[in-house]
Amino acid sequence: MRILRTGETPLVRDADVALDGIGDERIADPAEWRALLPDSTVAIVTNDEYLLDTARALCDERGLRTPIPGSWNNYRDKGVMRRALEEAGLPVTESLIVTAGIVTKAGNFGGFDPDEMVVVKPAAEANLRGIRIERYADVDLFALDNGLVERLLDGPQYHSEVLVADGAVTHLFSGRYVRSLLDLTRGGPSGSARADTSTEPLLAQLAVRTCRALGLDGTFTAHVEYLAGGTAPEDIVVSEVCARASGGEVPFQSRAITGVDLELLNLSIQAGLPWKMPVADAKASAAWLWRVREPITGAERIGHLPVRATFDWITLGGRARITGPTDSVLTALELLAISNEAP
Repeated sequence: MRILRTGETPLVRDADVALDGIGDERIADPAEWRALLPDSTVAIVTNDEYLLDTARALCDERGLRTPIPGSWNNYRDKGVMRRALEEAGLPVTESLIVTAGIVTKAGNFGGFDPDEMVVVKPAAEANLRGIRIERYADVDLFALDNGLVERLLDGPQYHSEVLVADGAVTHLFSGRYVRSLLDLTRGGPSGSARADTSTEPLLAQLAVRTCRALGLDGTFTAHVEYLAGGTAPEDIVVSEVCARASGGEVPFQSRAITGVDLELLNLSIQAGLPWKMPVADAKASAAWLWRVREPITGAERIGHLPVRATFDWITLGGRARITGPTDSVLTALELLAISNEAP
């Protein structure tokens, strides 16, 4: 196996197994990768959202089959994505979409007050890069180039993990984030647990409709994220989607719930290796919690619950992993989140 990367980040953030000697690693600018592909290349794989188009283009040049969807940009550009979802009748975040100096509205946009705090984000970034919260009066729309300004929603946040194959979408499981994803950038904890049994069916329905609206022309795992302005089911809106396996500790969650690591599954599908449809265990749940540069504390607060929890240290900082019955796992995650709030 030949591994091509830019060198900006480690190959794997924190592996659960030793990775020594897994391949011939080359660090180079992506413009040079074409020349670094061996003549014997039979598959090109990636789980990097920024490289889906690169991998697909290289496969096309080599005459290699690839399951990366031709509709990848629908899953990549949040402006394109949001318009497609709204046209399909899905609830999306109230937002202004700025593309090449042109501003359009989405999500039944009703206007922002000048002093209102809003979320400003690039349309084609991932992993929370470039996101900021600021007063609407201070936002320069035309300086965004390609970006979104959206309503800041302070309700629950959720995610769904799905598999797209043979023109169909299979929902695997959904989770509830214990805090806003943005809290991680402010020193607070971030994590999720499998959603409760009353919420998961609704998220499953939204996830299937979302992927149908964006395109089902490949075979891939997808990660759907939701925001909410309140606690009622009708308050949930689709925020964004990506045509890859989720990051964070969601691969750990998927192993506990379906017996399959979704990141490994996504790469195996692209490599043309044998794979099986994951099947979620209705009784299994898993949760995780991260904190930047700080250990996860509060283990004593969850000792009375019927869960298994491990605490360790990764490159990012502190990490906790929890497994057990759904209700108990949700309770344990909330107790740990309270113990690790930023001062």
